[in-house]
Amino acid sequence: MSDQINKTSGFGIGEAGKTPASTPMDELEAQRLQPRRQPDFPNGKKLSCGCTVYYAAHIMSASMGTSCPDCYDNMSD
Repeated sequence: MSDQINKTSGFGIGEAGKTPASTPMDELEAQRLQPRRQPDFPNGKKLSCGCTVYYAAHIMSASMGTSCPDCYDNMSD
């Protein structure tokens, strides 16, 4: 018979299935360590709406030219 039944402490006892406690600082550190996407336009790209964007995904084509997502409704007919 195994002596694990009578074991109340030590490595592996009560640890399976539990997540360690984390603090808000741990979460901020984890976010900081995530790789960041490099901008498509490091110096920015000026659009017809007057805004500057750094990622190609933020450029929208409106009837009056290119715009950022915030200005799209004002520049569309």
